[in-house]
Amino acid sequence: MDILKTIEEKAFWGHDFLTWLWFLTETEGGEVDLGGEIGPVALYIDDMLVLESPQSQSKENILKTGDVSRSAEAAAALAVGKKVTRARFGMTKGEYQWSFTIDGATFDVTSMKIPTVLPDEDEDPIEGTVLVRLAYIRDCMEVVDGLFMRYADLRLSGEWHQRTLPEITEWIAAKEGG
Repeated sequence: MDILKTIEEKAFWGHDFLTWLWFLTETEGGEVDLGGEIGPVALYIDDMLVLESPQSQSKENILKTGDVSRSAEAAAALAVGKKVTRARFGMTKGEYQWSFTIDGATFDVTSMKIPTVLPDEDEDPIEGTVLVRLAYIRDCMEVVDGLFMRYADLRLSGEWHQRTLPEITEWIAAKEGG
């Protein structure tokens, strides 16, 4: 099977994942507890959302700057069945902050901004800084992986159709009416 065709056929998983993440950030107050070593994180849509639908005449909405997740344009795009294809997220874990973009079709995490790293005076400043930076990148990727695992477990359960989809539908209707 052609790899590009497979990616295109399965892209809805990523788009649904990003749309669900947006729903999750707004309905759970932005606090997501992934348990284990990851623990709780605060997650929010940062300053970019891209919504698309092949069925719509207006194929793509690119929303940048400001509170894009609460904009009328974002609500209207959801109301006509568009799904998030790319989004920039902000994340806080303890006193540390990250921001990163996820592409729904490829699951690429790009444009990651990690917490500031100050060199440790007791260690080699370059080696210590590199190791800490790598640890911050790993921490962020563990959160993204944990979020996707939570989504996949939910998506493959009966709860997805019985509870989650109706809740997402109500959320969309409330955004459109609000």
